[in-house]
Amino acid sequence: MSTSPIYLSVLSDDFGMCQAVNEGIVQAFTEGVLTDTNLMAPCPAFDEAVQMAKTHQIPVGIHNTFTAEWDNLRWSPITPLKSMIQADGTFHTTVADAWEKADMAEAEREFKAQFEKIESAGLKITHSCEHMGADQKLASLFSRVLREKKVPYRNFTLNGDKYDIPHFQWASYFVSSMVGFDLETRKTALKQWIESLGPGHHIWAAHCAVDHPSLEAMVVPNSPIIEWTRLYRVLDQSLILDPEVRGWIEARGIRLAPMSECLTVGW
Repeated sequence: MSTSPIYLSVLSDDFGMCQAVNEGIVQAFTEGVLTDTNLMAPCPAFDEAVQMAKTHQIPVGIHNTFTAEWDNLRWSPITPLKSMIQADGTFHTTVADAWEKADMAEAEREFKAQFEKIESAGLKITHSCEHMGADQKLASLFSRVLREKKVPYRNFTLNGDKYDIPHFQWASYFVSSMVGFDLETRKTALKQWIESLGPGHHIWAAHCAVDHPSLEAMVVPNSPIIEWTRLYRVLDQSLILDPEVRGWIEARGIRLAPMSECLTVGW
């Protein structure tokens, strides 16, 4: 039997999006197995998230944000980004629409401004990743700017090797938010994954939030993405706080570690 160590980073996206998400991430970090989060610089609860991160010493990456998917919770670019916004001045709701007519010089200014907003707030950025996925046009920005910033890419919807992006080299990746519509289904899949882990660094990605009606208020009734407002986030919150889940991790001798400890390649 191998004695090589197994490391696990537990990451929650969307820090700064709204109060319920912010509170969920803090609770998941202070009471559960969460190790990291990603901060969205253009979002309305950014300032609150910054203070929470400082108070609780939560490691933060940057969740590069070029879309705003909700009907009733909208946000705009930090810079005068005219080519990637709707008529009301907010970001488009889909990745395809966001990048269809993107001016790449404008996109790069916005990309760097989001970095600078987080850094100017006094936080160290541990990694970078995209909100809602990435068009291939974003790959060139990741490749160039992350090299400048000396910040690795999470290596998620883009292939870091293919696009020459400095990135984390993880052994496996599990997104609990994409598994099932009920807690037991999601918990069973998580247990199977934890039990399968071999030596190396693994990443569990989630979307945490406290259970609050304000989440569903982000969209109109019968929205096709309504499950992403409350249901998926509350299920992930339950898993990360579950003592049984912590027990599975500890029983295997898995070490919870921040993402900054993951090997990076491609420099």
